[in-house]
Amino acid sequence: MEEIIVHGKGREKRWVLKKDQKVAGLYTYQPQEETLTGNIYFAKVVKVQKGLGAAFVDIGYDKNGYLHEKDFPQNVAAYQSGEAALPISKCVHEGQKILVQVTKDAVGTKGPKLSAVIELKGEHLVYMPEGHYVAVSKKLDDDVRRELKRTGREWKDESEGVVFRTKASSAGKEALVEELDGLRKNFQRLESMSRRKKAPSLLFKEDPFLKDLQVQLEKGAGGRVYVDDQESFHQLQDWIVTHHDKKWSIELYQGKENIFRHFEVSSVWKNALKKVVWLDSGAFLLVESTEALTVIDVNSGKFTGKDDLEQTVLKTNVSAAKEIAKQLVLRNISGIILIDFIDMKRESHRQEVVATFQRALQDDSQRTTVLGFTELGVLELTRKRSRPSLNDYLTVPCPVCSGTGRVISPESKAFQLERELWEYQGSDLEEIHIEGTKEVLDVFAGIGHTHVQRLEKALKVKLDLQVSEHPHPFYQIGKMR
Repeated sequence: MEEIIVHGKGREKRWVLKKDQKVAGLYTYQPQEETLTGNIYFAKVVKVQKGLGAAFVDIGYDKNGYLHEKDFPQNVAAYQSGEAALPISKCVHEGQKILVQVTKDAVGTKGPKLSAVIELKGEHLVYMPEGHYVAVSKKLDDDVRRELKRTGREWKDESEGVVFRTKASSAGKEALVEELDGLRKNFQRLESMSRRKKAPSLLFKEDPFLKDLQVQLEKGAGGRVYVDDQESFHQLQDWIVTHHDKKWSIELYQGKENIFRHFEVSSVWKNALKKVVWLDSGAFLLVESTEALTVIDVNSGKFTGKDDLEQTVLKTNVSAAKEIAKQLVLRNISGIILIDFIDMKRESHRQEVVATFQRALQDDSQRTTVLGFTELGVLELTRKRSRPSLNDYLTVPCPVCSGTGRVISPESKAFQLERELWEYQGSDLEEIHIEGTKEVLDVFAGIGHTHVQRLEKALKVKLDLQVSEHPHPFYQIGKMR
């Protein structure tokens, strides 16, 4: 049984997925930072970079989108036929107005990633007006996949593309044809809209909050949904009725207490942002993320085990692999990921850890590619990035440490103060007022104030030190006389 707990009252909407009484997913949607993924724009090409094989496209966002030459319909057709791909200069030119779809949100300094191959998603299939190929979910049996591929080739025009989803196997042909025709009409409406608008303009946008909830209802095992606002309750209830989905029941929560506090999941958000994750065995994970990659370090901690050292290491790493898979989903960590497991001497132990990790990721909707252990014994993998991580979504870099997690030490601050004061040597000043934290001023003054006395003598200036409270090592030079 699963539980979905939905907080839809505020401007920031959140929901929690629980499986077997354990939190399995955290989802946050802020109005000012909604995902652009899936949005379709009538856009304008502002720059073509031949060296990068890409174009930069204005979609009306604060950063131009990035459109690679491989994501143009003509090159998709070329890849399917085995022909040589066209260079970016043959695909598009500066000033051209085109339809594009966001495939990946902006990350850091990088703008959103775009595709000129538009995808319109239905319940059973995905329609691409210029996709040029037919594909079928790999979760289906080979015979079913072959039949659906044959059917798709019969239905589609030469330039069109169709991807059959897993649910297509249980739908009748009439339902599939009806859905395909409906998606074709949707695209025709988008084209018609683009002819009446100026570039850049937004043509299509999904509500990611409602969409992700519906996807979870569709693929989930079933259970109960608890919702705290009327609008979300009715939208989800209508979806359940429309899809005849009897595996889910839905309840409107009307208590005064916050719904997350009532269901005892309010603390999971804070825990998902911590760098240290403790395992039941006493071992722990250290999670460090940068813009380029995420590094996860496995430490044995308090876990010593009752067996020999190799078995202790194996048990720790197997336990860590399960938890890491969970944390990748909870925190929505993506991109390049390096996992530094405790060193294992046996190759069979490494294989067991990788197999455990891959099994634990089976229910993850995002594609993860495990590349294997490097020569240094670090497991290397990538996870598809579709939206910012929970850490990027909910936090900003610390203004003191600039996101490094470290601040200048009291000693360094004290020596910095000393260097700054030497600039007043030979001035006409009689006294300088200095305010700072106790630890900084103690280092600066020296034992028994011997250093500050020597500095006063050298500078021929009286130094007035005043202790102040501050959250980190700090000083400032104030009044001068």
